[in-house]
Amino acid sequence: MIGLAAADALAREGSEVVCFDPQPGSGQSAGLTRVFRHVHDQPELVALAQEARQIWTEWGERAATPLVGDEGVLFAGPGAEEGAELLASAGIEHRFVGEEEQRELLPALAPPAPAALFEAAGGAIRVRPTIELLTSALGKRLVREEVIAIRPEGDGVTLFTPEGLWRCDRVLVCAGVRTNELARPHGVEIPVTLALHVRVTYSVRPELDGRPLACWYDRTGRYGPNVYAGPLGSDRYVVGIGTDDQLNGDPGTERSRRYVEQALPGLDPEPIAYRPCWLTVLPWQADAFAVWSAGPLLFFAGHNLFKFAPVLGRFLAEAARTGQVPPELTPPR
Repeated sequence: MIGLAAADALAREGSEVVCFDPQPGSGQSAGLTRVFRHVHDQPELVALAQEARQIWTEWGERAATPLVGDEGVLFAGPGAEEGAELLASAGIEHRFVGEEEQRELLPALAPPAPAALFEAAGGAIRVRPTIELLTSALGKRLVREEVIAIRPEGDGVTLFTPEGLWRCDRVLVCAGVRTNELARPHGVEIPVTLALHVRVTYSVRPELDGRPLACWYDRTGRYGPNVYAGPLGSDRYVVGIGTDDQLNGDPGTERSRRYVEQALPGLDPEPIAYRPCWLTVLPWQADAFAVWSAGPLLFFAGHNLFKFAPVLGRFLAEAARTGQVPPELTPPR
């Protein structure tokens, strides 16, 4: 998704660009939904989410359909007060809601806390229409091939693919779990931790089908793991276990079911679908991202990035065009 966003930004500003992706919308960008939220624990990320939300609206206009829903996001647990302060400083609409309103916003929920933070501007991202928008816009600039190797040669770079060689002035690598593999031969070691993660889809009970369902972040610990979740239409709901839990080596399938039984009784606890995926987590923050450079090569890595894709695409496009890594993408020392 991030590579598509960067290629789209480059193409729209008139640069000559080719995007290599054997299957757009697969890997860490697979699935049907993600959660867009402004709630973060750093003001820089809140501001980044604000900028991304504006571009999501522009993308929706290009797609002729909204790409972020209007369900809103409920957040409960430690950090809610601090999150509210950051939202207030950024001028983002929010409020604290009691248990009754929590049930109105998310009828499937058994609230784990007497109050939760609600932000109305968040919602579920429509993944497939987003991928279709960007792939369609790229047209022939999108080459559905895997890059096997990258070699700087002379004043440019040669890409090796199963279908031949390609010469480029500069290369931006947004390859998820493969990024380190492609970076190491060039003296770049990215401090990323890999962990397996499973997002589980559940059916909404018939009596709640058709009701609006807010996205959900639970950091209370009352029902066990940290959880993020969001709707897939009005009849399905997707639940994932938080990043910290995944790094302990448990993909979360059984704990997800137990969580749903207690916290989301409005869902049928029998899973209807599983979506395994890799996490690529940098050490300094759960939502961290950065670029490492080696001459004409730029290597991008990070986690929880789909919501930031529109604005990260523009940052990365500028880095790819100029060869200069902006402060927003520079790893901390």
